[in-house]
Amino acid sequence: MQFLSCTVMFAGVNAQAMACLRDVLTMRGLSLRSVPDAAAVFSSFDEVLPDLVVVPETLPDTEATRLCQHLRLNAATRGIPVVVLMSDHDPAREHELLDRGADACFCMEDDPVILLFRICALLREYGADAPEREGVTFRQPAISVVTAPGGALWSWPGVRDQPEGVQVLQPVSVDGALVDMLRRNGQKAQLVDDPDRLDLAGNGSGGGTPPDCVIVDLTCPAFEGLALARTVAAFRRRTRQCVRVMGVMEKSVDAAEKVRIAFEAGMDDLVDTDIRPDLFLARVAALVRRKSLQDEIQREEAHMESARARAALADALRRVNADLAAANRKLIDAQAELVESAKMASLGELAAGIAHEFNNPLAFVLAHESTAKRSVAQALQAIRLGDTKQAEVALAKGSERLASSFVGLSRLRDLVVSLRRFSRLEEGEFGRLDVPEAIGMVLTLLAPKLGEEIEVDCQLDAPPELVCQAALVNQVVMNIVSNAADAILEKRESARRAEGGAQVGKDRILLQSSLQPREKGEGNDYVLRICDTGPGVPDALQERVFEPFFTTKPVGSGTGLGLATAYGIVQAHAGSIVITRSESLGGACFTIRVPYRAAEERRGEHVA
Repeated sequence: MQFLSCTVMFAGVNAQAMACLRDVLTMRGLSLRSVPDAAAVFSSFDEVLPDLVVVPETLPDTEATRLCQHLRLNAATRGIPVVVLMSDHDPAREHELLDRGADACFCMEDDPVILLFRICALLREYGADAPEREGVTFRQPAISVVTAPGGALWSWPGVRDQPEGVQVLQPVSVDGALVDMLRRNGQKAQLVDDPDRLDLAGNGSGGGTPPDCVIVDLTCPAFEGLALARTVAAFRRRTRQCVRVMGVMEKSVDAAEKVRIAFEAGMDDLVDTDIRPDLFLARVAALVRRKSLQDEIQREEAHMESARARAALADALRRVNADLAAANRKLIDAQAELVESAKMASLGELAAGIAHEFNNPLAFVLAHESTAKRSVAQALQAIRLGDTKQAEVALAKGSERLASSFVGLSRLRDLVVSLRRFSRLEEGEFGRLDVPEAIGMVLTLLAPKLGEEIEVDCQLDAPPELVCQAALVNQVVMNIVSNAADAILEKRESARRAEGGAQVGKDRILLQSSLQPREKGEGNDYVLRICDTGPGVPDALQERVFEPFFTTKPVGSGTGLGLATAYGIVQAHAGSIVITRSESLGGACFTIRVPYRAAEERRGEHVA
């Protein structure tokens, strides 16, 4: 079996036993640590938690069974296996050790390899696939002893007659014998000689630990112990902390009344000053154990509440996302309808010119139809008369008329195809678009408005294919070029009136496309620039021209939706559209920037 940095801690094991076991365990990759007693075990938990603990039956400061009990009190150490080393085979003793918390027992008379196998079995959970202990910390139970000179606990337990077999612990430090006894019992104890210095929240200047149990000396004349118990009880109710309070009092004839008053003040347990030290430790351990269990229940309830809150939040987020998706779909549909409405409005404005475009080729075809018919009749008559030369002349003339008619019919066909493409309904979907072809279609539809007076120059240097909505060209370019033509024609009409009908030179609209590095982030932008020789847009109006229903045209000549629709379409491409004055042509210059192949970067978009 292979181990991943598993640590085995030996506590209170003598050097001879360690020498017998070290070589067998280290050759399997186990990391061994040795501490002298149980107190050192708990103090070392602040740095690192071992994966397994090996102890003798009796440690210098406690029994192996008591160590097991303390380990099982804390959620962080509850799962640490404990192996107890026995000096000889004693089934009754082994049964007792296992019954009181040990995970395995090993007799030192047996082969150390057997111990290795037992450890391997206990550490199987720490194999390659074992989860790490994330967020698991150990905290020793904290006990605050509140007493002062004159109180019974100040020097308790003192030198007195004790029952046979009970060890008397003498004072060994300035904190007193009781504090030392608690520390040797695996608890983090401190002496508090002033109730005002009792830090229940554990947030004092020393960064102390909040106490799990407060032992109050009710015999001390320096402070009122019952008042302190009431203070702790109030803190407990206010913060929902489970801190326990134990009172120590002297026996008296009115003990029952004193007990009633003490418990009403908030005491959780009361003991007499003549209690045996081992029983006193057991009573304190019971309070701490109960407090630890309640803390764990609160943590589990908090985790469950947090899990419920996260589940509710996730459910609400799913509903919000569904509502947002539905709203987004409605917005896309509304945008498509708006584009369609604006498109129909554009066609309405171009209706007269389009009708003229239809009428001229149609009249041309009809006029040549009668000529071609007469030429065919003349050719038939000449053939009947045997005049082959005259028949050839007539057929040649008819052929010329048919060829001319085909030119007119081709013009009609191109116009119909352009209209069909322009009026298709897939404007809101992203797909691959041939930009030069789409611009050519738009210019075909605008040809009647542009006439002979406005020259359109296309300098399309960007790649021909762009992934976008068809409306990016069909609507945006159509609206901008149409507005430019209206502005130019209005300017030309004003110039003619000012000059008495004199001829005015040709105007120009320039369409440019290019790929440019993105202003922010990586990648390129597809840039369309449309400039004209018109009067331009005043600076004060450049921000307002994209507002819905805003127009500078006379009443009845514009809806105010063209550029607003164009702005919305460009925004749907995560792009931008700005107006400046053209330095080269002098009129307005619209610059449209959209991410190159933008649709492929949009999650969930289908690209045709």
